[in-house]
Amino acid sequence: MVAQDLLESRMARNFNPTVEKMLGQILVEREIISPGFLQLALDRQKKEMGKYEYIGEILLKMGVPQQKINEALDSYNKRKPIGQIFLDLGIITPDQLQKALEKQMKFARVKVRKPIGKLLVEMGVTTHNRYMEVLSKHFNMVIVSLRGFFPSTSLQRAIGKAYAQRHQIVVLEDYDKGIKLALAEPDPFIMDELRRAFPSGKSVEFCLADRSEINDCLKKM
Repeated sequence: MVAQDLLESRMARNFNPTVEKMLGQILVEREIISPGFLQLALDRQKKEMGKYEYIGEILLKMGVPQQKINEALDSYNKRKPIGQIFLDLGIITPDQLQKALEKQMKFARVKVRKPIGKLLVEMGVTTHNRYMEVLSKHFNMVIVSLRGFFPSTSLQRAIGKAYAQRHQIVVLEDYDKGIKLALAEPDPFIMDELRRAFPSGKSVEFCLADRSEINDCLKKM
C-alpha cells in the first residue's frame, strides 16, 4: 500500500498541466480515479494496436461510471465532435466532412435539424453501422443487440410506456442503485431529463441499440 501511495503521489506531481486539460487529468482532480488507475488505462490504450479507442471508452470498460466520464467531458467542453471521430477512424475524408457541414448549414437556414452523422449516411460516404460506432464513442455508450430480447412490462413502467414509445427507449435493467436503458439515438436533453427523473443515488446508464431492434421490442409490449 505504501509503495502504491508513493507511486500515485509521484505521478500526481508529474502531471504537466497544459492549457487544455485531458479527460484523465480531470477525473484524477475530481478524485473519480487515482493517478495509478489512469496510468493503467493509458497503458491499455497503447496496447490496442490497430484499434482506435479514446481514453473515455477504456475507462468505461474498466468500470468508471459512464455518468462521471460524461460529466467531466461536458464540464470542460472536451467531448469529441461527431465529425472529428469519423475522421479519426478514417471513415471519411476532410472534404466529405466539409460537404456534409455545408449541407447541414443549408438545412439549418430553413430551420431543419440534421445530425452530421445522418447526413454522411444519406450522402453514401458511410454506413449506419459505422455511424452507430461513432455515436458509441461520442457518448461513451456500449452498443447492445436486442435481437431475441423480450422487454419486461414491469421494467418499462420505470419510465412510462408512452414516454418509452415516444423517445424509443427500452429498459434493460432496473435495480435499487441503478437503471440501464437502450436508446436508438442519444439526445442529451432526453438523457438529462431521464437522469433527473430518478433519485440522486440511482445511476442511469445508457446503451445504444439499433432503431429497428428497439421498435421490435416496443411492439412486443
